[in-house]
Amino acid sequence: MSDSSALTQKLQQQVLELPPESLPDLEKFIEFLRFKFQPRKPKATAKPALDATHAVRLGGLLQGYDFSPELLKEARREMWRKFYVEAE
Repeated sequence: MSDSSALTQKLQQQVLELPPESLPDLEKFIEFLRFKFQPRKPKATAKPALDATHAVRLGGLLQGYDFSPELLKEARREMWRKFYVEAE
């Protein structure tokens, strides 16, 4: 007897031993397992992968913002100062 058929018989016996009020829960669980293991179909409306014709141009996006080392240093100091105050 194969492992699969032995397991099937064991499960059948366990189902027979369950109280009748638990059968709706078992049915829901079996439906869940069927859903979980059904083959997935590719979505018809799936967007194609990005390629060179769909490239997003980011040039100039941050134009006009100041990212000087001094400004970044001050921003870090301020951020960490607030962090230490909140941690206390």
